[in-house]
Amino acid sequence: MSIYAYALLVPTASGLILPLGMEKNTELVYSSGLAAIVESEISLEGIQATDERLLQAVLIHDRVVRELFQQTPLLPLRFGNGFSSVEKLLNHLEKHQEQYLEALTQLADKVEYSLKLTPSYLLDDSDTIDAKGKAYLLAKKQRYQAQQAFEAQQCEQWELLNQLILKTYTNVICETRQPDVRQIHFLAQRNDSTLSTQELSLWQVQCSHWELALSEPLPPYHFLKNTLM
Repeated sequence: MSIYAYALLVPTASGLILPLGMEKNTELVYSSGLAAIVESEISLEGIQATDERLLQAVLIHDRVVRELFQQTPLLPLRFGNGFSSVEKLLNHLEKHQEQYLEALTQLADKVEYSLKLTPSYLLDDSDTIDAKGKAYLLAKKQRYQAQQAFEAQQCEQWELLNQLILKTYTNVICETRQPDVRQIHFLAQRNDSTLSTQELSLWQVQCSHWELALSEPLPPYHFLKNTLM
């Protein structure tokens, strides 16, 4: 059995509502200047025994982190962090205390947004062309050229959106791993309530060849150093 760790935070005077974890309530483990949100007596092998249990565990991990993040700034930890004892967890926190506190300070007033872009497609109505011979070939060529122009404009809009976001936000990560979906992750002020309405509307107008969807305010998943747990 392991002590499973969800997130790190700076202890606060106000009480936190600790969410239910995978099997029982989560709890706080305190180190000097740091606290870890943990769940005791979790079998890492057990939660990964089947695909169904693994997926459920991942979703619970994310839910716990998000529920806590709504209450206080924190550093979300990667899924699957377990320690064999509280002592080993405390030793780890003490060893990396300076690094964790620095990250918490830098991200204390920040939230992450993920902007998802799904490409629109130009309607292919080649089969409905009412022409024959040279007229048909000309119509097919014009449709092909229109498609090429549409895709070129799509690329231009993607680049424009990157520039627009970089003008306002300095911490930006662009992802193009999937050919049919692109994402832009960026940090914003925690109290920025205008972002989801005003800026998203502007971005959508500028990027008419894409469908834009903005996430809710998230923990800074994509802006943690690789050396964090």
